[in-house]
Amino acid sequence: MKSEYIFAFFTAILFSLAFPPFKYGFLAYWALVPFFYLLEGKNLKSSFYWGYVTGLLISLGTIYWISFVTLPGAIATLLIHPLYFSLYAMLHSFVRERLKERYVLAIPFIWTGIEYLKSLGELGFPWVSLGYTQSHYIYLIQYASYTSVFGVTFWVVMINVLIYLILKNIENRRKVVIYLSTILVLIITPWVYGKLVVPEEKNFEDALTVGLIQGNIDPFMKWKKENIEMSFAKYDRLSREAAKYHPDLLIWPETATPTYLLHNRQNFMRVKNLVQELNIPLVTGTPDYIFITRNEYKTFNSAVLITPGSSFIPKYDKMHLVPFGERVPYEDAIPFFKDFIQSLEMGEGNFSPGKKIVLFPLKQIHPATNHEFNQNTGFERTIQLATVICFESIFPDLVQKFVAKGAQLLIVITNDGWFGRAHFPWWLNGGLYQHARMSVFRAIENRISIARCANTGVSMFIDPYGRVLKQSAIFKDEYLVAPVTLRSTSTFFTRNGNVFSRGVSLVGLFFIFFAGVLKRHAG
Repeated sequence: MKSEYIFAFFTAILFSLAFPPFKYGFLAYWALVPFFYLLEGKNLKSSFYWGYVTGLLISLGTIYWISFVTLPGAIATLLIHPLYFSLYAMLHSFVRERLKERYVLAIPFIWTGIEYLKSLGELGFPWVSLGYTQSHYIYLIQYASYTSVFGVTFWVVMINVLIYLILKNIENRRKVVIYLSTILVLIITPWVYGKLVVPEEKNFEDALTVGLIQGNIDPFMKWKKENIEMSFAKYDRLSREAAKYHPDLLIWPETATPTYLLHNRQNFMRVKNLVQELNIPLVTGTPDYIFITRNEYKTFNSAVLITPGSSFIPKYDKMHLVPFGERVPYEDAIPFFKDFIQSLEMGEGNFSPGKKIVLFPLKQIHPATNHEFNQNTGFERTIQLATVICFESIFPDLVQKFVAKGAQLLIVITNDGWFGRAHFPWWLNGGLYQHARMSVFRAIENRISIARCANTGVSMFIDPYGRVLKQSAIFKDEYLVAPVTLRSTSTFFTRNGNVFSRGVSLVGLFFIFFAGVLKRHAG
């Protein structure tokens, strides 16, 4: 019993150190090995227990920051999230008992299938996905443009399986050589592909210059009436400073305007006049609402594009809301569930989800004349901007839909101030760094540049190959200005979606079905 807890603890330690804010992604290559040893000889009931214990320890080490936002929500997450590890542990033991030595073939398929399952539905939470541990190893993850981040998860699990097999067959030199050689092939192949795909020089010929405004407003204070003026004044000042570098577009973060901007003429005109004076379009997050009847209304977490000289204001309403934080999951299908949650007074939100993907058309006019030859060398073009809001950026399938619709630049606006504290050491602000590094994969999956604007950081520019071009500090008033290239190609993932993940999940189900058939025949 004591050794089992040691195995669970070591698995959790390796997991925790492999994820941001740490940069030890290589630890993920054997993070599952102690877990595999732990599950040896366990029946289904015992596997469920040890899967839950391991999952709980992993959750405590990686998503502890949820307690900074809401203690009841953290308790609920810490109780539910380990169930995925219990599910895996039971399936691991089930196929091992029936497939014998061949069961190791099923492990990457089942693990990746469960990770993909975690990304689906209103309760989707694909946060602790093993693929994200590799976000700093740019040359090793370029094939995510075919497989999404879940392909990298599959790759990491394969390496874990091979290391486990080496340890189990350490006295068999032939097998050890085969497994080591396979590991080398698994590492060298994606690295060579990455070196061939990623250009050495960064090309900004067809670029848009963007300014990110990081206001660093305390999310627990910004909604107080006495702080509204302070918020607007800070964004005004930082925007004017960024405007000195002549950006083509300014971006403010999620709910940067602590008011219903489109329904408050005084505050709207303040922002509109700033846009007009600077002559720079602005994308900003803002809450919004619509009346359904005289006494009923819906509220939204929205983003809008305000353009100089134009009264047209396109708006996107966040579609995938944070479960419990912004909306009670499945409240329309299960109304009594919402009443029950509200009775617990968990501080849940009451936003409504948006219904459609909206791209923002950014018109650019660059008049220029070549006086020597009396030629007009200016141009006019419309750039399609996709804006995803906070939590949405962790879902590959949702972002893919924006890009497939024609987005040329992906904007991520977020308020990650909930995830950390300014007075904490960097290693306790893991939620901010974990969320930021996920955008590296969204860039690679779709070969699209990303301008990520976060209220308290991390704000960053990411190129289509996942390279971070410029990055802000956390909990600091700051602005970043940089050129970003516009999307000029389409990836397999953008065109076809998560074919790989669905295929892997089906193969995992086949292994489970086949193991069940063997059990019946054996019986």
